[in-house]
Amino acid sequence: MLESGVGTVDSIERDLLDSQAGHSLLWARQLEAIRHLDLAQVDLVDGCRSMIEWIASRLDVSQSTARDLVLVAKATDTQVERLLAEGEIGLDRAVAMVRLRLAGAPDDLVSQSFGYDLAGVARLTAALKRINSAEETGTFELRYLVMQRSLDESALKYWGQAVGADAEAIEKALLQRSDEFPDLPGVDRSQKMADAMSSICLDSLTGGSEGRAVTVAEVFVDAGLATQTKGELGVTLSSGSRVGPNTLSEILCTGRVRVIMEDNGGRPIVVSKLGEAIPPATRAQVWRRDQGRCVIDGCPSRYRLQPHHIKHRADGGDSDLENLALICWYHHHVAIHQLGLRLDLSTPPQRRRFIGWRQTTGPP
Repeated sequence: MLESGVGTVDSIERDLLDSQAGHSLLWARQLEAIRHLDLAQVDLVDGCRSMIEWIASRLDVSQSTARDLVLVAKATDTQVERLLAEGEIGLDRAVAMVRLRLAGAPDDLVSQSFGYDLAGVARLTAALKRINSAEETGTFELRYLVMQRSLDESALKYWGQAVGADAEAIEKALLQRSDEFPDLPGVDRSQKMADAMSSICLDSLTGGSEGRAVTVAEVFVDAGLATQTKGELGVTLSSGSRVGPNTLSEILCTGRVRVIMEDNGGRPIVVSKLGEAIPPATRAQVWRRDQGRCVIDGCPSRYRLQPHHIKHRADGGDSDLENLALICWYHHHVAIHQLGLRLDLSTPPQRRRFIGWRQTTGPP
């Protein structure tokens, strides 16, 4: 029982369904009225460009709702009109049925469509649409990819559209790569897809996913800003991307880095050599000791294995063999340097587990 005077859940549900049936009856009456007004060309009389514009204005509804009403009214589908008048379907279902029938569906398929939700009916309709060469070419010409940096230059947004075999290849590649990544706390499927995109781009830049990943980066540091803000301001990459302590710590941990210190006017005051964070001989020793596998417990990945500084270089860690552990790109890039997890040193060296969330306390 709900609050006094409101009624039971069942009675409220019945009221909801009854009100929906009443809406359906009103829609049926509106459709009949729209059909007669369209024959009278009321839109032209009132100076509107179309019946859709006239309905949107007079009924104070969106263009899409007005377009749906005109579609169903002009279809004069007796089955749809009967079901609406009887309160059996709503306007959205009526639109879906009309579109399915206009696509060439026989009566039995239209009847079977009641067993599908609205998205399923839309798929049935799409499957009936013929695609000729001209349409296929036109659709292909609509492909695009847009990349836009955020206002503070700290992130890159990208979106677009692909068609045909390209769409199939992109979807399969991203799904397959994301499925190869382990599950991490707080990381959902969409985030793993973004990580998959990043890793595939890395493969393209470095010639494949095999071998020992080495990052080459130039880091520009505004000495004054970086010192005052503990690395939260004044650090950019050569591409112009602004980064914070976590990303800079990862770059210093994994790759060859040239650090360029600048004064307030942007003039270089110190330029380091392009040094490698971990000497090649030490890197080879780590690879051999950890048997070319990620040391995280239960992880079988060999993808972009990277020696990781157990004590971060940002915290004064060195590149001695004892301070290094071989970890796959996903655990290293996502879990450690971006999500802030750290290795549990009480676990066995070849079965490391994560603990806690690392808090950045100072600039690398």
